[in-house]
Amino acid sequence: MRSWNWRRIITVTVLATLAAAGLVHWHIVDLGHAAAAATLATAMSILWSATEPTTGHTTSDPEWPRTPVEARAGGRHDVSDLGWSVFGRDGHVTDRVVRRIRALAADRLRAHGIDPADPAAEPDAERLLGARVLRQLKSGQPPTARTVKTWLDAIERLAAAPTTEEHRA
Repeated sequence: MRSWNWRRIITVTVLATLAAAGLVHWHIVDLGHAAAAATLATAMSILWSATEPTTGHTTSDPEWPRTPVEARAGGRHDVSDLGWSVFGRDGHVTDRVVRRIRALAADRLRAHGIDPADPAAEPDAERLLGARVLRQLKSGQPPTARTVKTWLDAIERLAAAPTTEEHRA
């Protein structure tokens, strides 16, 4: 059986009646229209109270059952946090992400036998990454999302380090 919210029904009825009496007193509407408005307001509050979802003995919104969240390294929260930390307020990629991409590129270059800090190895790095990507990685300009995608594509093309047999060939 549904429990009624009597406090709401009585409050709306009293307020609607007072408002209707005030409108009649100041000759804004006639008695019939004021009574109809008060009756309509009361009927709406009864309907609102009757259709309100209830749980147990209290009147409140039902909630979905809470599921336990298992936090693990590399799980959804890490990906979500990383996603939110990629872009700054200016729309450019944050320094934190740029540093990580530069470190990734340096690691991949080292795996291919190229020291990214050595100026003499720059032609080899250009050959592997591309001149534009290498220039952008070295610049201090904050990149856009499209630029970062270009960087990551170039780094991904490097793949793993060549095997010793490939070096001999």
